[in-house]
Amino acid sequence: MRVVLADDEAPARRKLARFLRESDGVELVGEARTGTEALALIAAQRPDLVFLDVQMPDLDGVRVAEALAERADAPRIVFVTAFDHHAVRAFELDALDYLLKPFDRERFERTLARARDALASAPGETAEQIAELIARLRGETAYARRLLIPDGDRSFYVAVREVVRLEADGNDVVVHARDGAFALRATLESLEGRLDPAQFARVHRSHVVNIDQIAEVRPWFHGDQKLVLRDGTEIAWSRRYAAKRPDLLR
Repeated sequence: MRVVLADDEAPARRKLARFLRESDGVELVGEARTGTEALALIAAQRPDLVFLDVQMPDLDGVRVAEALAERADAPRIVFVTAFDHHAVRAFELDALDYLLKPFDRERFERTLARARDALASAPGETAEQIAELIARLRGETAYARRLLIPDGDRSFYVAVREVVRLEADGNDVVVHARDGAFALRATLESLEGRLDPAQFARVHRSHVVNIDQIAEVRPWFHGDQKLVLRDGTEIAWSRRYAAKRPDLLR
């Protein structure tokens, strides 16, 4: 089984790559960090199976799947996602599977066994099946309603409505919620893509804020703004990001 792995988050990519390399009868033929890299790699390697992260820079996993749906030799797809359990229903088709982050070895093994069975029963995924998956994914839920926060050997949910702001911190994102701050291994870009832009706005390269938590907008230097949140936090709102959300200054 020839496999391509596409995920922009390095820790998740390393973990899945290790699981794949330790599996019998599996050849990991390439890894991609973006949707564009994934499409190029798939075209060059023609894998049997693709582990495809839903949230990636430039082209997300859904758009990559849309492009693959146009190919007669489309590979099987296993989506990798940090969506909550409600959103996971969008992936539950007989010929496809998903991995919900954070996943363990046992869940990975079940997914790989399902992929082996699917490849044995048919030569490849059909365009119709991929199209059905995409339709379900887009129609079931467009944005996350809660975030899953790993905490040692357990995980817990934080409702999106309780999130005040997100702050990039090295390889993590700190989720500042009403009940505390929690570190999440992710990129700010990947989380931003999961949040409703009617509720959240990117205001700085390191900050996404809940719009309802903005108490004041003050002029600052050189055309920038300063946001004062309801909890007293002050955040610079750069001209670059303000230009992308003119609706917030009307």
